[in-house]
Amino acid sequence: MNAKVDWDYAREAVGGSPELLQELVEIFFAEYPKLITGIQTSIESANLTDLRRFAHTLKGSLRYFGKTEAGKLSLALEEMGRDAQLEDAHQVFARLQSEVNALIPELTAFAESQTSDHDA
Repeated sequence: MNAKVDWDYAREAVGGSPELLQELVEIFFAEYPKLITGIQTSIESANLTDLRRFAHTLKGSLRYFGKTEAGKLSLALEEMGRDAQLEDAHQVFARLQSEVNALIPELTAFAESQTSDHDA
């Protein structure tokens, strides 16, 4: 299985601080369900402003984990909201959900390894 997270990039982004990376993973876990729901609702209601905002925020959260496919798809949805071009939004959103779901096991494993390191 190919890694979805670019851990070298992620470590560099936080100056090598495992604590800060752990905090970013925890923030991502707390925020991404609301952002995914917000994107879905925005697409369904054709709310371009909210679509841009939710997709932009998710893209920002994902950037710490490297140039992920999920980040690229978030950017695509942000641009669809900006350009009022929602024709492919449902398909892009479905791919985004799949890509985010593929990141979760890696992020979970990292978070659990950090927790067990602190317990040792």
